[in-house]
Amino acid sequence: MQSVWRDASRWGVYTGAILLILALAICGQATGSDVRAVPCTIKAPGETGESAIILDEVSQGVSELEVQVTLMDPAIGEITAVRFPSWAGLNSKSGVPSDSVTLKAADTGKKIDPGDREVVFATLTIRGDKPGSCDVRVKVIGVKDEGGVLYPLPGRNGTLVVMGPAEPAGTQGTPLPTPYTTSPTLIIPTASPKTPPVNQPGLLPTVVIPTATLAAVTSTTVPQEITFVPTYPTSSEVDVTDTADKEDESGSDTTAETMVMQGALCLDSNPRGALIMVNGRESGITPACLNLEDGTYQIVLSTGDGFTWQGDISVIAGQTLSLPPFVLEKPLKYVINAGVGPHGSVFPSGSVKFREGEAAEFHFTADPGYRLDKVQVDGVWQDPSSPIRFEAVTADHVVFGTFTEVPPPVADFSANVTDGFAPLAIGFNDLSTGDISARLWHFGDGSSSSDPSPEHFYGQPGNYTVSLDVCGEGGCNISRRVGFVTVLEREPLVADFAANTTCGPAPLMVQFQDLSTGGPDSWAWDFGDGSISTDPSPAHLFAVPGIYNVHLTVSKERYTVSSEKEGLVNVTPAVIGGSVGYFIVRCPVDGARIFLDGQFQGVAENGTLIIPVYVTATPFQTIYVKADGFLPYSASLATYPDEDESVTIEISMLSIREAGSGGPGRFQVPDLHINGSHSITSLLT
Repeated sequence: MQSVWRDASRWGVYTGAILLILALAICGQATGSDVRAVPCTIKAPGETGESAIILDEVSQGVSELEVQVTLMDPAIGEITAVRFPSWAGLNSKSGVPSDSVTLKAADTGKKIDPGDREVVFATLTIRGDKPGSCDVRVKVIGVKDEGGVLYPLPGRNGTLVVMGPAEPAGTQGTPLPTPYTTSPTLIIPTASPKTPPVNQPGLLPTVVIPTATLAAVTSTTVPQEITFVPTYPTSSEVDVTDTADKEDESGSDTTAETMVMQGALCLDSNPRGALIMVNGRESGITPACLNLEDGTYQIVLSTGDGFTWQGDISVIAGQTLSLPPFVLEKPLKYVINAGVGPHGSVFPSGSVKFREGEAAEFHFTADPGYRLDKVQVDGVWQDPSSPIRFEAVTADHVVFGTFTEVPPPVADFSANVTDGFAPLAIGFNDLSTGDISARLWHFGDGSSSSDPSPEHFYGQPGNYTVSLDVCGEGGCNISRRVGFVTVLEREPLVADFAANTTCGPAPLMVQFQDLSTGGPDSWAWDFGDGSISTDPSPAHLFAVPGIYNVHLTVSKERYTVSSEKEGLVNVTPAVIGGSVGYFIVRCPVDGARIFLDGQFQGVAENGTLIIPVYVTATPFQTIYVKADGFLPYSASLATYPDEDESVTIEISMLSIREAGSGGPGRFQVPDLHINGSHSITSLLT
């Protein structure tokens, strides 16, 4: 009895090992926006496999990403290489080989958009060192959205499995491997022939699955003991009511000898009601306990709609083996062959098996300096895209990708201006072509920028060489222009002006002339009588007697200066009061300067200038008109206005070009056309 209880205690430990191993095999993966490691299976120690690090969903976009990947059991394997995809610009990694690497990359080319799914960040090459499995831990150190703002993103662990020979029975501490196979083997350790059959919960033998897992098991089937009572031999074969004390005349235990011939195997499935086939023979439906002789049996569990599980299970006579429910899945029915041409890879690759209706996804990754060129699906070429996804596999497929070398970009740029006075603001525009992931400007004054089209201020005079470096997958290129920008020292901006007359009886017409230096580009005149002008050199009529301060403000770019002359214009009362008439001069040339008896009267604006004259004073005798590009005009005044009347004078100007092409002679002028007088409302009221 002590031996029985000692064995029972040992089998209780075995039971815990079984539950632990199967629990590891059936753990699932959570869904959601995260960074995960794709499970990696290596066929034998010394060989290598790959695990892709994938961003599940880039909900907020990504500009920079830093992730640490660690093999939690360094004895199982080692990371030997890291490969980054084309979008991961300015990428880096910590040293390999190692059991832990830190990966960094930036989306410098703005290729990843918010909402993108299943984005491959990096692909790890892992070498298997010894059979077993361990977690591939993913820790997200930092991730920034498209605006450069940090936001949280969890990491989701993957699994590394290294296949190999089965360990000796009873070995513990090696987690359950997880690759799909069709014939897993359950090995039961040998027990003493004298051990009586066990019909007690918890007294289970050790189960070691060296080459495969129960592929159909999921997290919804956490192992639990089956408590069905096994069917033992009938009483005609064994008397189970008093077996502990029965012995034959020779002293031998005949009951134990009889029970050595059979053991019990209890099976259950999810879903239940599956047909049980033992070595090709129907043996009931699940759940059920079967009496089987000592040996290894091929067990197949199947349902009418094609869900199955099969494997080899060893039964030891005199023992009861109760296994957790087997989750039935459809068999691996279809094959997708995935391959690539040179200069890239596809994950997963080779002949990959899938169940009917299962989703399949293949990620293409180009080598540095190359990009995905074309993808062929079942013999049909299509535009490059990665990943290639089959929502529900219902047939065999062939997927193939080709890669092409990425040519280096060609750098080129322009500027809105290339010369001017300091401080000079220049807007640069990147005209580069090709695949570009990074750029760097040098402005020649020690400043630089990585913006696509920056604006730069030059504060000091000089000649500056500007260069633009651009880099992409195909390499780098530079455009360098010597002396591209010329910045001149600015002439001081000074406001100044003069007037042709500063004193006279009202109404007094004064012609002002701008004498400012520094190249102003805007003017603001204030004549002191409430009137203003923005002309460079305006003429102004002072109608009311008084002394007037004249103010001029000039501007250029960001600079503004002013000049004011106090009491510049003195308008005295009219010597002869009230008797005023008007000349209305109509001239087709705007800006023409008009003189009466040599006295400047003003400038024609919009084709007209109104000149008030005193009708009781000495009449003017001549009119003279001068304009740039035209022959001067001079004529006598034959008609003079009466009080409150006007005389219209029509002026015809002849351009110098017309004069040189057969028009009137140099000093010939058109006839003066004077219309008759007519009364108008006084302009001074």
